[in-house]
Parts: sequence; C-alpha cells; structure tokens
Amino acid sequence: MELLKPNTRIDFVGRRNLFFVISLICNLICIGTFVWPGANWGIDFKGGTEVRARFQKQVGIGEVRQAVEGMNLGDTQIQNLQPTIADQGKNTNDFLIRVEKLGQAGSESAKGSQLIEEGLTKKFGPGAFQILAVNYVGPRVGRELQIRGIEALVFALIGIMIYVGLRFEFSYGLGALVSLMHDAVITAGCYVLFQREWSLSIIAALLTMIGYSVNDTVVIYDRIRENIKRARKGTLHEIVNISINETLSRTLLTNFTVMMVVTLLFILNQGVIRDFSLVFIVGGITGTYSTVYIASSIVLLVEDLKSGKKITGGKESKP
Repeated sequence: MELLKPNTRIDFVGRRNLFFVISLICNLICIGTFVWPGANWGIDFKGGTEVRARFQKQVGIGEVRQAVEGMNLGDTQIQNLQPTIADQGKNTNDFLIRVEKLGQAGSESAKGSQLIEEGLTKKFGPGAFQILAVNYVGPRVGRELQIRGIEALVFALIGIMIYVGLRFEFSYGLGALVSLMHDAVITAGCYVLFQREWSLSIIAALLTMIGYSVNDTVVIYDRIRENIKRARKGTLHEIVNISINETLSRTLLTNFTVMMVVTLLFILNQGVIRDFSLVFIVGGITGTYSTVYIASSIVLLVEDLKSGKKITGGKESKP
C-alpha cells in the first residue's frame, strides 16, 4: 500500500541545519525539565513499604486499589501477581501493594503493614486475606535503581551504535546514536513535564521505544546502501533524499498503526499501562521525526566532513 506517489521527491535533508537547531533547542528544554519541575520519582526510586497479600476469594485490582488509596499513604502501586511454581494448581489471588509514606525500617514498617491490613479488613471483611510478606525499600536502594536504569539506557544506545556501525559504517552508527539519544531525551523530558510517575516499568518502556525507533532508521539505511550501489550518478545528498522518499509510505503506515493502538491504550487504561502508552505516543512522534530529519542528515554531515566535498553515489561513497 502506497500513501504517496512513487515519484515523490521531498527535500528532507536540504534544510538539515535548521532541523539540527530545532532539535537542539527541544533537547535542551527537555533536559531542563529535570531541574524544573523535576522528575516525579515513584516508589521504585524513592523507597517505601511493600506488602504481599493473598485473598481467599477472587477480587479485582480496582477494589484493592480503592481500599489502599483511600488511606492517603502517598504514591501507591498495586500489582496482581501470578502464582509461583510452588502454588501452581492452587486458586491463589495474590497482590503486591507498595506505598510510599510508610517507608521506614523497623517498627514503622510493621506499623505500615498493620495500617494496610486494617484498611483491607475494612473493605473486604475479617479473614478475607492474609499478609504473606512485608518488605522495606530504602532511599539508598532507590538511588541505586536510578543509576542502574540510566546505565541500561546508555549501554543500549552504545550497543545499537556498535551494531549499526558494524553493519554499515561508522557514520551510520553515529547517526543512529544521535537519533536515538534525541528520541530518549525528548520522550523523557515530555514525561517529566506531564509529571507522570517514574518507575522501573517506564525505564523498560523507554528501552522498548528505542528498539522500536531504531528499526525505522535501519530500514532507511538499508535503502540508502542499495541506492548507492545501483546509482551511476548523483550526489549522496540526492541519494539520501530518494531513499527517505521511497521508504516514507512504509514509515508513515507503520507509525500510524502503532500510534492508533497506543492511543487507544492510553485512553482506555489507567496506571502503568497508560504511562507506558504515553511513552510510546511521544516516542513514536519524535522517532518518526528523527528517522527522517536527523539520522540520515548526520550521515551526510559526517561524510561531507570526511571528504570535504559532496560525494558521488556509487563511486566515492561507500555504504
């Protein structure tokens, strides 16, 4: 299916300097959001109390959330747990309840467990559940998780740059790295601006979004390499523009399909699914932009700097 005519020739890289400036300004603004208004760190990073409860009868996660959030204990996370290997075959209904304001060791953590137990008893009645475990997540652990999350993002970006650089050339790997850093910074900045809560699930969402975004970039890089091998004349600038135009319908169709799904997930859901969808909505938009205007333009910039002149496709250019 083609959205655009086969002979479409839009000059995407003709004003690359303008788009570089726009992207730089947007990235600086998004980095600034971590200073003001600042990231809304969740329990994973700030610390808190974690309670595992097993209900005797099937209850909905919404009912548990309503009971816990009514106690005004700060940030709250509720997760329905799958049966463990030891519990396979049993009719278990376990929930992991995490709250922020009870995050102190010793007697305060036990007191927190007691408060949660009282709230659940009030909602579901005596004997409707049992507390299986109580754990405390301290601020030091939360700080370590922040560092590990950042390391995961950095290592993923470096790994992708190495892969693309080996498959194509260094300039292509650099273009992919800059493009993905652009996507990650803007997506994270918008997430901070919306003051949504950061958790390990959101770090996973960012990593997933990066993997999705690099796919479009590699598709265009493949087309550039094919067109360089086939071209008998024309500058690299022209070949890159032709390649982007030839893959544009595929890029738009793929991203439209993804955006339609994640938008519905965002509208119809709450909690971590909604936050995950928000990351993909912002990341999908900025990923399409960077794939078209940033990744290939970086390749052109590096190749021009290396040669000191425009390179003729199929002769002086090597994919």
